[in-house]
Amino acid sequence: MRAGGGQVDVLLDLTAVTTAPTRRDLLAASCEACGDVLGMDAAWFVSRGENQALVVDASWTRDGARPHRVGEGRLSNVLEQAEHSSHPAVEQHWIGRYRLISVPIVVQGDLVGALVGAARASRPLTSPPLPSAVRLGSEIGQRLLRLGGQEELPEPPAPPLTGGSIDEIRLLQSIAGALIGAHSESQVGEVVVAQLSGLIDYHSCRFYMLSDDGEMLVCAAHRGVGAVYEAEGAEELNCAIGEGITGTAFADGRAARVDDANAVPYAVDIPGTEPLDESMLVAPMHTESGPIGAIVLSKEGLRQFGDEQLRLLEVIAALAAAACDNARLVTRTREAAETAEALIDLGAALAQQTSNDKILELVALAVDRLVECAGISVWLRDGDELVPKTLVGYTPGEVKRLRAMRLPAAGVLETALDSRRVTLVGVDEAPQLAGCLDAAPAGTTFAITTVGERAANKACVIVQRGPRRGRPSSRDEQMLLGIADQALLAIINRSLYADLQESFLATVEALGNALDLKDPYTNEHALALVDLCAGVCGRIGMSAAAERDVSFAAALHDIGKIGIPASILQKPGPLTPEEFEVMKTHPELGARIIEPVAALAGARDIVIACHEHWDGTGYPSGLREEEIPLGARVILACDAYHAMTSDRVYRTAMSQAEAIAELRRCAGSHFDPDVVDALVAVIAAAA
Repeated sequence: MRAGGGQVDVLLDLTAVTTAPTRRDLLAASCEACGDVLGMDAAWFVSRGENQALVVDASWTRDGARPHRVGEGRLSNVLEQAEHSSHPAVEQHWIGRYRLISVPIVVQGDLVGALVGAARASRPLTSPPLPSAVRLGSEIGQRLLRLGGQEELPEPPAPPLTGGSIDEIRLLQSIAGALIGAHSESQVGEVVVAQLSGLIDYHSCRFYMLSDDGEMLVCAAHRGVGAVYEAEGAEELNCAIGEGITGTAFADGRAARVDDANAVPYAVDIPGTEPLDESMLVAPMHTESGPIGAIVLSKEGLRQFGDEQLRLLEVIAALAAAACDNARLVTRTREAAETAEALIDLGAALAQQTSNDKILELVALAVDRLVECAGISVWLRDGDELVPKTLVGYTPGEVKRLRAMRLPAAGVLETALDSRRVTLVGVDEAPQLAGCLDAAPAGTTFAITTVGERAANKACVIVQRGPRRGRPSSRDEQMLLGIADQALLAIINRSLYADLQESFLATVEALGNALDLKDPYTNEHALALVDLCAGVCGRIGMSAAAERDVSFAAALHDIGKIGIPASILQKPGPLTPEEFEVMKTHPELGARIIEPVAALAGARDIVIACHEHWDGTGYPSGLREEEIPLGARVILACDAYHAMTSDRVYRTAMSQAEAIAELRRCAGSHFDPDVVDALVAVIAAAA
């Protein structure tokens, strides 16, 4: 039929409803209007017959639309839902791939049926359904009332719907469509105040939202026509809950029409304006979570608004409330995603830091990037005091004064340090902090977030905010708490890692002491080898984890000699073939000794291979070239150089030049040539 045909088509659709001469014609026209006005693919008028059986009084299907799969069972369920509601209202339902809209038809307070439309979910509605559906249901109910129980109307048909009503529907559709694109509460307000003038003639429109603390109505958008409103500022328009006409209507939760604002005893004039004869409309905005704001219209003169305009404003308020709720949901979802992503990235970065100072420095940078603030200071707990570690956003003079500060973990900080929440204090409550600032105007606040609480407290983050920013938003508070949790985890992990490192070192030292009792030279040789290997690892670009494994392996590579007889270890001359075979078992013995220590698994793989030669002539497995772990190749070359330049019982030490020449000669046979190049460079740099 006339899908999307424009204003003339809509007028004809509703005219067919309001002028239908018979009940049958009315129900058929209603289904067709449901399709055209609400953008449905199919529509049904359903009611109850004898024995409560479902009766499909009329139906309609759009030309060319795919066959629908909404059966009588679904239609009966939709009608039943309307029948069980104390106040039947337009509802939307999802059934599989279909979107259904049900319009209850009420005549003199009784539900006589329902108009049900269906569209495939992949096909968007051609217009926002609520205002058009409400008006359509009202017109059908009124026409059924005029027809009464008769099939034919005895009197002449009622006149068609006026152009003004059609314009109202169009404007409601326009507002609802514009609200779909609003992504914040302020954008919702701007849409409402801009487009309401096309529906209701006003001089001033104010769009209020409930403040975060629930105590004030804050003007998020406003528009005034007339010189008296030109100088209004948003702050002057704010009002407390229960204050004045606006605050009282919001507190009561009911829309109000005021024919003479001056006659209302609790009315409050806007500061800076002169008293005048004024009419007002106030419509609170409600969501499932409660009242969230109000829309206020005012116009010079007495009795300038009627009940119809008040009801129209209530419809707009309902649309705006839904739009605000959606905007809040989108905002919360986006902020939650941003917060999660930021904290994941921060956690990964913190895990790479090698000291608490580095961790706290990164925390300050994260707060500066993710939280609205004027300055950040991060303090490390040191007994009963907090010591400044990182400062961001402060002048050189402020930095100097803060650096010299030691904050006692008592007084104003005690409550904050004992809780896992953001504690807000003013400048008068924190004179030590305020005294370090070049200027601390009234209203300046410090938001204190602890890293850990009570006995586990490790540090705290103090965020300074200026008077105009107020307290941190709920999003900022969640971000601060998330950052503090990540910092605490990083500090604890850093501490555990340090303890683990100390345990490793103690293990290595204990094993070295055991070897020292049997062969002092071997132990001293191993300790000297660690530094030489570290230099080569750095030169060839090994990772920190790989270098750590090499360091432990260098310290422990000869630990298996504990199991070699002293007569062989300390023999002043060359070993016999049999003795050498015994000596060749020490890499495997060493690997077995450190095998129970899981954290030394990487070092174990190097220890067992650190006597393998580049050309495959080494032991115990005869590995060659890249088959040999890189760490083992490093230790082999460094081990040989240190041995050649050390005095032994069976020979004197070589000179540095002689040892380097020997390394070069054996590069490509015993040693990895690249490792030899790196080792020679390290030796030259140390000379």
